[in-house]
Amino acid sequence: MFKKRRVGFGAIGVSAALWMGCGTGPSTGGTIETENLSLVFRVDSVIPAGRQAGQSTVIATLRFDSLNFDFHKVAEDGTNLRVERLDGTRIPFAIRHWNSIEHWARIQVRFDGSLLAGGRLFRVRTEDRVAPASDTATVWKAIPESLRNSWTSILVDDFDHAKLSNLLPNGSPWYTNKADSATQTTPTLVAAGGGRSGMALRYEYNAPASRNDFVLVGTTLAPHPVNFRSLDSIVFWARGIGVQSVSLDHLWEGGGTKTWMHADLDTVWKRWRVRPSDFDKPGTTAGNVGWASVHDSVTTLSIFATGSGWVMIDDIRFYGMEEDDFR
Repeated sequence: MFKKRRVGFGAIGVSAALWMGCGTGPSTGGTIETENLSLVFRVDSVIPAGRQAGQSTVIATLRFDSLNFDFHKVAEDGTNLRVERLDGTRIPFAIRHWNSIEHWARIQVRFDGSLLAGGRLFRVRTEDRVAPASDTATVWKAIPESLRNSWTSILVDDFDHAKLSNLLPNGSPWYTNKADSATQTTPTLVAAGGGRSGMALRYEYNAPASRNDFVLVGTTLAPHPVNFRSLDSIVFWARGIGVQSVSLDHLWEGGGTKTWMHADLDTVWKRWRVRPSDFDKPGTTAGNVGWASVHDSVTTLSIFATGSGWVMIDDIRFYGMEEDDFR
């Protein structure tokens, strides 16, 4: 694992709702007082492109916010939520994130067999009973770990292709930036070496920390700011000389803010795993406003370096994010 460092240098988803019904729930015993909600969706409208091919079971993520879901009709923690066929048969689901105050939620739903046929419908509704139905174990039962990782993460870039552009749906190029007094060679794709196969991104640089210098490579993630609340971690491989910083940015013309963390590079390949809790607390350095102020509207991934030497980067993946988040 890498040793964390602190440095200071300048400078839905778901759109196929067909109808909503409501009633009045009593407020005694194990019940809540709320109007019940019922939303009907087409199964094929919520399954990501390409996920169904050759699969007898598919897990899909439903993305709810204030534009497509009435959080006032659901218990604060989502415990009275149900997912079912139109005949009332329960469909396994798991709440991954639920924030009724900020009107934001993600749930994973398991679709088996006959529900995957074209045009099938299912329902998301509430009921008066507050016994929780969310069940992660049942949702992912018998799904191989490799497939689960594939369905709950997205590869940003493995650099095993001819162009210096990311592998996200928008395919944005990688770009560089630096302090005025720093130097940086143009990043190139080279053999990863050092026990890794394939290609990696490499550049050389001179950006002494004593001058608060920096260099970076960055890439735009989507045509729009991306909600990163479901991020579990950023995972990638790196080696080189100096201190490296990983940053999620919200950039606009003429300015921007970020959340970031810093750790020492090593000349041998090291696996970096950056969780939201690893980012620095808000501070005054270089626009660092902290995770909570950026995670709703991330535009860019940046990887900085300070020191003098060289940097190689490979296999960048976002865990907890999916392709539809970037479309």
